[in-house]
Amino acid sequence: MTYSFIVFYRFQLMDEEKAKKAKKFWTIFSKDDWPSDIKIVGDYRHAWGSDWSGFLFIEVENPERFFEFWPKFRDKTRFYLENTRTIIGVKRETDERL
Repeated sequence: MTYSFIVFYRFQLMDEEKAKKAKKFWTIFSKDDWPSDIKIVGDYRHAWGSDWSGFLFIEVENPERFFEFWPKFRDKTRFYLENTRTIIGVKRETDERL
């Protein structure tokens, strides 16, 4: 069973230096520290029609992995993310009825 997580995020107001630091951090963190069994399906820069700066679309087979990783993610991104909101769903298999 595949679990999907949509993680909306809102950036803090940042000066140019802090924005560069945040971008550099995310580039390294998302490649080197992101668990291989938590798949980032999409990293979206905008969430038009909302007050969010963007969102991540994540899939994982074992939701416990996401919940174990989440505190690390929040601790490491707190310096530039003002807030997050997560929506969780279970992916429907192609042979399942509506």
